Amino acid sequence: MSKPRARTSSRRKSAPATRAARRHSSSAGAPAEPVEPDTRERILAAGAALVGAKGFNGCGLSEILQRAGVPKGSFYHYFESKEDFGVALIERARDEYLDSLRTHLGDRKRSPLARLRSIFEDTRAECESNGPTVECLIPKLALETATLSEPVHAAVKCAYQQWSALIAQVIREAQSAGEVARSHDPDHLADVLVMLWEGAAVRMQIDRSIGPLDDFLAFVFDTLLPARR
Repeated sequence: MSKPRARTSSRRKSAPATRAARRHSSSAGAPAEPVEPDTRERILAAGAALVGAKGFNGCGLSEILQRAGVPKGSFYHYFESKEDFGVALIERARDEYLDSLRTHLGDRKRSPLARLRSIFEDTRAECESNGPTVECLIPKLALETATLSEPVHAAVKCAYQQWSALIAQVIREAQSAGEVARSHDPDHLADVLVMLWEGAAVRMQIDRSIGPLDDFLAFVFDTLLPARR
């Protein structure tokens, strides 16, 4: 998964923020302060940048809030805990990435296999543009899953499952179009492609070279799934 571009999103703002505000109000015995979605988004954007660079366990709330320009006491108007914040971070990154995937996979002007290839080629181009050490939030958190709480671990796992499900769907379309052999199980093949890509992305950062992504593209689309004529 490539590093999501910062944007203002309306997803998951009102309900979680209101719930956190009610919790804060009841525990403090005073009316909750107004909850501003833009402030919540600033906290999430700052968290995405820092967690992408340092990992979830490598940065504290004070550092995140300082970067966001938000008073420390305001955090609990938007999130019940750092764990709740971590889940929101993952869901934000997941939704942005899946929106990008749907744009590629929904382009009916191209064949299913061409659409599938475009997902990886465009991410490869982004990594080349931003540098091979580009920091990706969900893969970064995936490497920490052994030490993360169960809700955060579950959110990471869910993000990968949804990514695989979208890829499996376009593989089925490619099979119907005669571009991919029907001997492949679409769900299993999708999982394998995600695993291969994530492994290539880790190796890219180790080698500080875009080469592993090129190797992935060559192997998958020239050897594993060659265009059928």
